[in-house]
Amino acid sequence: MAQLFNAADCELSYQDFSSASPQERDDRLLWVEARTPLDVQRVAYFSISPSVIYRLAVLFFGGSLQHKGAEAAHGKGLTDTEQRLLLRLCQYQIDIWSASLGQGDLAWQLNLITRESVSAPRLWVADACMVAGGSTHGWQFWLLPPEEAIGITSGHHVQAVQLEQALTQVPVQLRVVMGQMSMTLADLECLKVGDVLSLDLPEVVPALIGNRPCFNGRIAEHKGSLVYQVATVVEE
Repeated sequence: MAQLFNAADCELSYQDFSSASPQERDDRLLWVEARTPLDVQRVAYFSISPSVIYRLAVLFFGGSLQHKGAEAAHGKGLTDTEQRLLLRLCQYQIDIWSASLGQGDLAWQLNLITRESVSAPRLWVADACMVAGGSTHGWQFWLLPPEEAIGITSGHHVQAVQLEQALTQVPVQLRVVMGQMSMTLADLECLKVGDVLSLDLPEVVPALIGNRPCFNGRIAEHKGSLVYQVATVVEE
């Protein structure tokens, strides 16, 4: 968050989740929907006041918040820059949330929506509070309850089947971790073209997609080329 707001000191916290209806909230709030094509049951939303985005945009451009009435004059819609800032703010949060659950990179897709586009009658909601630039900024983080996710999946079975078929064509990057080494900065500065570093290759090396291990295997030779031979499949 500090990178987003010009190295300003930022402290972000969330309250506990509670059940609430989006339709009961202020209709002037801005809504962002986060979905991932890798899991149709995972849907998240953010709702935030335009005045909060305006204040955060001031910090984003390196300004300072000096008087409380500044946002009152900001009665127009969001500029393109403010929209991008809003999406990045939400993207950071959804990525942190996914990482904290050990989900890895789920390729979240974020879009601005209207409150009416939130079809679930009730959601889990947590109030977010960020202290930055000497001021407190708040918004809401919404999640789809498990029972609602099940209902949506069963009610849209055809779409789920089509999406499942489409997912087989989604490209992923498989990363084989052959080894790591440590050295001092002095040693690193002394390296030159042609130097050889000793690689201690373990017997079993993992293969990952994002941060999630998928296979364990061995480096082997096949027809004169190094290959990765899968030994075990990691099941979760």
